[in-house]
Amino acid sequence: MLVPGDAGYDAARRTWNATTFEQQPAIVVLPLRAADVVSAVAFAREHNLSIAAQGGGHGHPRPANGALLVSFADMAAVRVTPAADGSGGTARVEAGARWREVIDAAQPHGLAPLAGFAATVGVVGYTLGGGIGWMVRQYGAAAGSVRFAELVTSDGRLLQLHEQSHSDLFWGLRGGGGNFGIVTALELELYPVKEVFGGFVAYPLAQGKAALTAYAHWTKSVPDALTSAMRVIHYPPVPQIPEPLRGASAIVIMACYNGSAAEGEALLQPLRSLGTPLLDTFRRMPYTQIGTIANDPPEAPPLFTASDGGGLRDLSSDAIDSLLRVAGDRAAGIFLVEARHLGGALARQPEASMPFGFRSPWFISALATAPTSEALQGGKRSIGTLLQALKPMLTGERLINSLDAGNTGPQLTRAAYSAANYQKLLALKDEYDPENVFRFNHNIANSD
Repeated sequence: MLVPGDAGYDAARRTWNATTFEQQPAIVVLPLRAADVVSAVAFAREHNLSIAAQGGGHGHPRPANGALLVSFADMAAVRVTPAADGSGGTARVEAGARWREVIDAAQPHGLAPLAGFAATVGVVGYTLGGGIGWMVRQYGAAAGSVRFAELVTSDGRLLQLHEQSHSDLFWGLRGGGGNFGIVTALELELYPVKEVFGGFVAYPLAQGKAALTAYAHWTKSVPDALTSAMRVIHYPPVPQIPEPLRGASAIVIMACYNGSAAEGEALLQPLRSLGTPLLDTFRRMPYTQIGTIANDPPEAPPLFTASDGGGLRDLSSDAIDSLLRVAGDRAAGIFLVEARHLGGALARQPEASMPFGFRSPWFISALATAPTSEALQGGKRSIGTLLQALKPMLTGERLINSLDAGNTGPQLTRAAYSAANYQKLLALKDEYDPENVFRFNHNIANSD
């Protein structure tokens, strides 16, 4: 247990994006087991402290100032259990684990989790928020892969949750975020995936209209085993970026196909021959290299950031024109715009099966970066301009995992759920956290 002034306190209170996100908790607790979390909750309640939880990844969206922060830095164990018939298996994951640890533990068994685009993302936070990764069109959202959860409630009970035990709360966890307690472990389904065909192709921004038009048309006939996304991106001139992309503005088309290399080559060929690519990385790869497809940085750059986005009906010609007009201007301050092609198994998951209800055919988001908070304002305005231009094409659906620390509020949270599911989540909040002790999340406020 650490308080301000203790050695290790400053490191323990930091989240992934330390430049943008500053917080000063009253106490940081680093548990080794679920019983320690029970003790921490009891202490917090005795001293009238609100409670926040920090898993292994990006963290909660509201600073836990004056609160008790439970940091799971020392609870990151992963245990894989393959099915006897080789059809799949499960992984028991503690709250501090990141996808990299789960992927590496599952791979020797020929299995894979429904990980995110970046292997450095925390497993539990990502999954509780829904989770749309590289196999979302084939297997659905990561939240749907949860088979068991261990959770500490606001009154200090340690509950074992599954379909036959506290089934109402188990339902609420799969998309309801950290609103109902502190999850100390999840058991997730694993899938028989050892290798995939994936990568990205990058074209000069000048080819943007042709490349994105071809990509949008191509997505209308691809199989569910193929998930893809596009980016309009302005690469910084830094050594970490490959030479063909360093300092360039580009259109990037990324994809992951769970099938043979020959089938992958044939499926992706139309997008790899639209002109002269700046770079083409498509290849057969082990699932352990899934993070190289999006190639997101493992560490947060020392920049201030802002992002926003939501559901998109179609990557239409008008949408493409808006993207290129606003985000294509490097001076606008938007670092990248990304659109993920969804549908498939995600669209078929019944709305009532779990709170995570994002069913738009596309998810689009924009990210602005700047060296200072003052310089970031221009990028924020440009994101607003882009979303206003896209407004006729937006569905209104939100993803709580995509809402950053500067983008919170009850209306945004409510837009992540159907009306019926939100009412059920309100009832769960009233039952399991009536005093809103857990409120540093995308908060489902207690009903009056």
